[in-house]
Amino acid sequence: MMKNFLPLISVIVPVYNAQDYVERCVRSLMKQTYQNLEIILIDDGSTDDSLDICGKLKMEDGRIRVFSQPNRGVGAVRNLGLSLAQGAYLAFVDSDDWIDSDMYESLWKLMAERQADIVCCAHCREEEKRTVVVGGGADILEFSRKDAFEALRQEQFILNFLWDKLFRRELFDGITFPEKRKFEDLIVSPQWLSKANKVVYLSQPKYHYSVRSGSLTNGIKSTDMDWRYEMVKALAEQNRFCKEHHLWEKASGKLFRTCVHLLNRLLLLPVTPAYQQMQAYCLSVIQEKDSVKGLGISYRFKQWLLADCWVIYTHLYRWGKKFTCRNVG
Repeated sequence: MMKNFLPLISVIVPVYNAQDYVERCVRSLMKQTYQNLEIILIDDGSTDDSLDICGKLKMEDGRIRVFSQPNRGVGAVRNLGLSLAQGAYLAFVDSDDWIDSDMYESLWKLMAERQADIVCCAHCREEEKRTVVVGGGADILEFSRKDAFEALRQEQFILNFLWDKLFRRELFDGITFPEKRKFEDLIVSPQWLSKANKVVYLSQPKYHYSVRSGSLTNGIKSTDMDWRYEMVKALAEQNRFCKEHHLWEKASGKLFRTCVHLLNRLLLLPVTPAYQQMQAYCLSVIQEKDSVKGLGISYRFKQWLLADCWVIYTHLYRWGKKFTCRNVG
């Protein structure tokens, strides 16, 4: 296939203080066997040499476009990228990650052959001392919209992330990423998925997700409640969108479980006004009638305890933790 006969893929890469990684990322895009790409690098106010590195790479490859803005967060970067993208297809890559040379050729071929709106692939978690394949196998799977939402709920094959996918451009028409928010992927994922009629999954890993200490999702301490609270609020927005559009009856299940995890951690920490606010928010979510839709009887019992017997639940949980620690010791 000649480059001129292939539709254009726009790859949006947010860049922020990634001087040690961004060249590896961009060169993996430059080496794609699917050549009709535009590589949109958007520097989000980096204070290191990231922008200079992007500029030098642009001199090597005319497909690279470089933009810079004051620091506004990854949501704002992606919004700018969407406004600049000229391709019929969209892809997203994080600047500290990289992809196999045939990733976009593989995804686009499947999209064309299967008449899909979205094609996803397995990925590799590149940890410090090992590589872990996530979702790998030998199969090619197809999902209807309904089945895709269920896979998203179960976090099997179809994930909230943007970076393991190739999208038809029109799926993002009218979508705006929230700015200055964490977990913006969670908030918008039901919006683009609701427009897709068919999703295809390639079980061969093509994307390499770099796990490094200090990054947003991998350097979090177990006591960082603000981070967990942001996830709960993002899932609540996801759930609200699904309910309003009658898309995903079981979306509340993941929100319920995440609220319970946050409440359990709060029970082991000193009481502060901020933690009390988090607790009140989580309990308000749990008390909703359909908060455990799609979950089993054990979760329904837990909902009853949390909603109507909070004091009993707190004593049971703390006692259980002390008993576990005593036995381990």
